Amino acid sequence: MIEIHRPARSIEHTKVIADDLGAILRPGDVVRLVGEMGAGKTTFVRMLAESFGIAPNAVSSPTFVIMNIYQNKEDSPTIAHMDCYRLGDESELDALGWDQIIDSDAIILIEWPDRIASAIPNDSLTINIDHVDEQSRHFRFEIPDTWLDRAGFDAIRPRPMTTCPTTGTTVEGDSLTWPFASEQARMADLNAWFTEKHTISRPIEQSDIEQGE
Repeated sequence: MIEIHRPARSIEHTKVIADDLGAILRPGDVVRLVGEMGAGKTTFVRMLAESFGIAPNAVSSPTFVIMNIYQNKEDSPTIAHMDCYRLGDESELDALGWDQIIDSDAIILIEWPDRIASAIPNDSLTINIDHVDEQSRHFRFEIPDTWLDRAGFDAIRPRPMTTCPTTGTTVEGDSLTWPFASEQARMADLNAWFTEKHTISRPIEQSDIEQGE
């Protein structure tokens, strides 16, 4: 099991973490969301679903219905969002069609997973969300070792301090515009590609494309 910590100082930083996770999730993955009431579990699901093209206002807490299903289009994975707070134990899963969901290609996101612990596969991802203050959260990922081989896995790791390729200034790892010092620096770099001021010294390979996804 790999443990990775990601602090989020604002709702915008939380969205970055959700997008980073979305880049490595695959159909069939099961994600446990652990945190106290009000920690922001549903908010994180809403941001994660948005990374798959699902409108944020389409995502709501399934506290009373237990499970919501979201699907954007045929080429994106189905997302099953569960809130097991009101479940007594695993025996109540049958009425929800759990067997069909767990055997499908849906990405399953489970709030209060301890209620159905024995029904959740051992190779699932666990995300612990700690409430720091009104805007800040601390995310602790417990990731199965088998995920290490996934293309782009490093996206979920904390970003290192770097140097902006446009301005040459230092950029903190949690900067919202990383690896650029600002949005203006990002646009200047993009313009350099469009005007062919930047060039690639070798042919593009498949691994380059996968790293950029």
